[in-house]
Amino acid sequence: MTTLDLSEPRRPRPVLRFLAGWTAVALLLGVVFKLQLPHVATLYAFINQAVETYTLALLSIVVWRVAERLHARRPPLMLFVTAHALLGIAVITAWQGSQMLFLRAVVGPNFWNIVYRESWGFQLITATLAYGTVLGVTLTLQSTRREREQERREAQLEIAAREAELTAMKAQFQPHFLFNSLNSVLALIDTDPPRAREMVLRLSELLQSTLRRIELDHVPLEREIELIRAYLDIEKIRFSARLGIDIDISREAGPVGVPPLILQPLVENAVKHGISSCPDGGEVRVAARVDGGRLRMEVSDTGRGSETGNGAGRGLELTRRRLEGTYGNDFRLDFQRRDGRFIVSLDVPAAGRHCG
Repeated sequence: MTTLDLSEPRRPRPVLRFLAGWTAVALLLGVVFKLQLPHVATLYAFINQAVETYTLALLSIVVWRVAERLHARRPPLMLFVTAHALLGIAVITAWQGSQMLFLRAVVGPNFWNIVYRESWGFQLITATLAYGTVLGVTLTLQSTRREREQERREAQLEIAAREAELTAMKAQFQPHFLFNSLNSVLALIDTDPPRAREMVLRLSELLQSTLRRIELDHVPLEREIELIRAYLDIEKIRFSARLGIDIDISREAGPVGVPPLILQPLVENAVKHGISSCPDGGEVRVAARVDGGRLRMEVSDTGRGSETGNGAGRGLELTRRRLEGTYGNDFRLDFQRRDGRFIVSLDVPAAGRHCG
């Protein structure tokens, strides 16, 4: 059976592209140099331009590194301009200094009078323009790369979000969950019709609430909590006194936007591994508060906790990927046991993420 390879064609390695580009520049400048000074030996023309070009190529690596660090630190505009001005002076000095050493070795001690005396000003301007070109190309390439990386992250986020949503829906409405819930309804129809009706209503609300979130990027935390309440209410009907529920969401945390269904896998794990497997049951607690511009959430249970408490597992891995796609590295997802509870802590930015 043959398969169609839809992967992108292999591109040359960055080092090879770097060398190929600068070699093309060196050859072009060698041709121009020879055309301008026909009396100069061809070999000298190309060697001279190769030395000058490859020296600038090596220095361009320094320019690239410094430009990356400056962007990462995001200094004020004046400091940014000053840093690049000082970098330009240093690079041009090193570049032209190495060229002078080469000319002294090839032309002799009188190289200044032969090469620079009549045209040093023009050559200095040319060197400055060449450096400006290198800096402009560097900043453009880095900006393009950052945009592509952002697009890639957004694409990964969308894929992970869809996958997480589908996984959450399957976890909530897979056959054994529905069968258990329906069996509970059947058992309650004769003995406790109001509770049976409540369970049917809760199942309907849970399904509708989940479907409404499929097309959203962020929802207020308070709406996520409504979904979790509906889910836990259904489980409460199943487990009765074996399941205790404690939800403590501060007023400031309610409007903060979060990725939809981000807490659902954590709550499901708490019920499955912390309550269902314990004969005496236990309590599931969901808490959230805003502290110092951060939204701090916790899902905990009094049982033995998730068997994948180190952060592994399909649901938790999808949660981590969605967090990375939404917040980059600006989040924390921790697992710990404290005071007889297994606790999953989630810390994300709160500033600027309020939903109406």
